[in-house]
Amino acid sequence: MPSKPSRPFLLATALALSLVEIGVFVAFASRGPARPAEARVVAERHANPFGALVQNLRGAIIETARLEEPAPIEEPPPAIAAAPAAPDARPPSFLAALPPLRPSEPEPVLALPPVDAPLPPARPRNLAAVEPVTAAETQAGTIPLPPVAVSPPTQALALAAAPPANEPPPLMSRDDGNFRMGSAVYVRIFKKEGELELWRRQSGHFTLYRTYPICKWSGHLGPKLKSGDYQSPEGFYSVSARQLNPNSHYHRAFDVGFPNAYDKQNGRTGGALMVHGACKSVGCFAMTDRVIEEIYGLVEAALRGGQHEVPVHIFPFRMTDVALAKETQGDWTNLWSAPPEHQQWSGFWQNLKEGYDLFEQTGEPPTAYACGSRYAFGAAGGSCRRIAGW
Repeated sequence: MPSKPSRPFLLATALALSLVEIGVFVAFASRGPARPAEARVVAERHANPFGALVQNLRGAIIETARLEEPAPIEEPPPAIAAAPAAPDARPPSFLAALPPLRPSEPEPVLALPPVDAPLPPARPRNLAAVEPVTAAETQAGTIPLPPVAVSPPTQALALAAAPPANEPPPLMSRDDGNFRMGSAVYVRIFKKEGELELWRRQSGHFTLYRTYPICKWSGHLGPKLKSGDYQSPEGFYSVSARQLNPNSHYHRAFDVGFPNAYDKQNGRTGGALMVHGACKSVGCFAMTDRVIEEIYGLVEAALRGGQHEVPVHIFPFRMTDVALAKETQGDWTNLWSAPPEHQQWSGFWQNLKEGYDLFEQTGEPPTAYACGSRYAFGAAGGSCRRIAGW
């Protein structure tokens, strides 16, 4: 059985704890003038987080010492022998040196406003014409409010049209070098690389003006087959002035023209596939508002400047011989095997490569025709239909 601590040890421990607590109180009191009661309660709790622990430990030591001190052996007087013995309220002799326990202060009570506080005066119904204040109204406290100034409609519309302060300013359409505003344009889109190229006619032939990153396109490599497959299209399309939408839910937009004549001949369904702003897509190509502002402006200017239709050619990737072999046959980067869904589009992609190569060789976007199960370029037979806008 473990031995109990001796009385001198308990006394020394209690004195040490008391000195520590007194030192903490003295250090806190020397920091400045006395605070209000509400702030002093919070400050003492944070400045002395061990105060409650010290008091509890000291109380346990006092209780242990009281139990160990032998009670005096005295016979009660005969007169009070029948009365119950009163408990010995005298503390042990060594407790005289300990400071008294500090009673806890009550929590401050916040003063709340009376429930029956008077309400503010009622707002007059007619603010346009406020009548003079009468003496009765002054005594009753029902003075009408002054009229509210209303901004003119033109100023309100100007404020509504202003862009938010945290949104970057849109890119402005401009003439760069030899590029004339309103010159013919041509658009190429590459899904795997996530890029949109915009070409402008300069000195009689098309020159790459700028390459824009595509913020978001949906689906995977391969053409769109039916409505609701969340797939972005691939093929040769054309945009006319009727396909422009300056008031799109995604800032600016133009419809690429899906389904074109080739898609219809092969039973593909869907519609409303756009190149637009924002950065979310369900079959469309999202370019962000800032980027579509410039692309849309150049396409619109070209159509206004005399270009009948803007060709928009959409490819799964850059149609080089190496890239086509890799995606349809495989190489060491994908363990010498192409995905099965890519192999089924090998013939379709080879047909798209014909139009891709024509532009790379001549610098002019080829005129595409829908001839049943394939695209034809240049002159075509009477059974083929030219890819045109609306």
